[in-house]
Formats: sequence, structure tokens, C-alpha cells
Amino acid sequence: MALPPFLQAIYVAYQHRKAVKKACIVVLILIFSFIFFLYLIIATAFTVIQGNGNVTDGDIQNVGPFTEFQNFSYKTIYGETWYNFAHPYMFPTLGVLTQGVILDSSAKVGLKHIAWDIADRTSRDTQVRAFANGTVVAVRNNILYNTTRRWKFCDESANGICWYEVTQPADVQMGCGYEVLIQHADSLRTQYCHLAAPPNLSTDDPVTIGQFIGYQGSTGWATGKHLHFALWRDGQPIDPSYAFTQTSLSDWGETD
Repeated sequence: MALPPFLQAIYVAYQHRKAVKKACIVVLILIFSFIFFLYLIIATAFTVIQGNGNVTDGDIQNVGPFTEFQNFSYKTIYGETWYNFAHPYMFPTLGVLTQGVILDSSAKVGLKHIAWDIADRTSRDTQVRAFANGTVVAVRNNILYNTTRRWKFCDESANGICWYEVTQPADVQMGCGYEVLIQHADSLRTQYCHLAAPPNLSTDDPVTIGQFIGYQGSTGWATGKHLHFALWRDGQPIDPSYAFTQTSLSDWGETD
């Protein structure tokens, strides 16, 4: 009486159990080798994208208010060359990261968002401080006065902004609102937008790390109080993640 096919297969496998065992071991080795190789590729890609940053006492996950860092490596968003900023620097304000770098139409405002928006969601005056030692290169008031132009968020426009006209002219807040640009060492420049009031700074003023610049506000294209913080090198944007990879980015400071 012939055995059913599946029993025949089991019998054959039993007869060649040593060979089957070796084959299984080889397959497992190949699977684990592939997984490990894939892990190396992902880890390498993550390292290249994120860069690195160092703090005084080592990397930490929950950064207290205005923690000072020591150096970081970076490259511009559209560049391949790596640079190193080997000077003390600090996170410029308190709050939570509400929008990071976005290079496509998913940005809340505009086709690209090449900065960080940090919002302190409490009813207090939230300080904005200088990222590092440097020199003020521009103090701007990006508000268009006495105009009939208005803007609103919409789905009809490619960049998410629709303009329209009204009959009575009035102040309209545009762009970065009250803004400060500071030039630091090694061609690094920082930008601080949406300040609550005109800053008490002038072009060519020296600033030191942590120096008070102003308060978070909503001047310019803003739906609420926050700081638009950007890093630049020779006119090319830099992802702030390079400077602050050692944090969770969930909360920069106490909220009570």
C-alpha cells in the first residue's frame, strides 16, 4: 500500500535529515545575514542624514531650559560637503517643535519650510536668545502697512496661501514679521522670525551666546505665538536637526 504524498515527503525528509538540518542552518544564516546587512544600511543612512552634535556632559534625551552645547557637524540641505561648528551654542527658545524642515507641498505655509517652528504653548512672555556669539547683520520689520491685500490658508493654491482684496486698507502682517539675522563663526548664520515686538538691536551689534533678543510672537505669517528658527551657511539652508540630534525634541523647557 502506497503512502500518501505528504507522508512520503516526511519519510524522505527523515531519511535525509542530516542534509535537511544543514540546509535549514544555511537558510537561517542567510536570513540573519540579510537582516544584519539591512540594519547596517539603515543605520549608515540615518547617521549620514542626522549628522551629530555633542553637549558638555554627553548626550541627553530631556534637555532643560537653554542647555549649552559644544559642537556639531552639518551640511547644507542641498549640499554634500560636511562642516563643523566647534563653538558653544544653545537652543534659542522654549516650547515644542510644531513644524520642522519640509521640502515639499506638505508644509503648512509655502512649498518649502526650511526652518524649525518652536511654540511655547503657555500664556507667558517666552524669551528668544542668541544661538551663539556673533554679530547682528539685519533687523527687519516684515509688515506691509496700509494695504487692501489679505491672505488666508486655502486648498486652492499650490502653496496653501490665497490672497484677496478688501475695500478698507489696514495693516497686514507678512513674512517673518519682526526678524533678526545674526552672523556667527565659520560662515554660520541664524534667523529669528515672528518676534513679538521690534528688537532692541541694530545692525553690527555684537551678541553673545544666550543674549536676549526678544519674545516669541505671531507677527508675520503666523497663526499663533512661536519662533521660526533657521540656520544658514553662505545662503544655503541647514537642517537644525544636525545641531540638536541628542534630544527628543518634545519639550524645550518647563510649561508651568
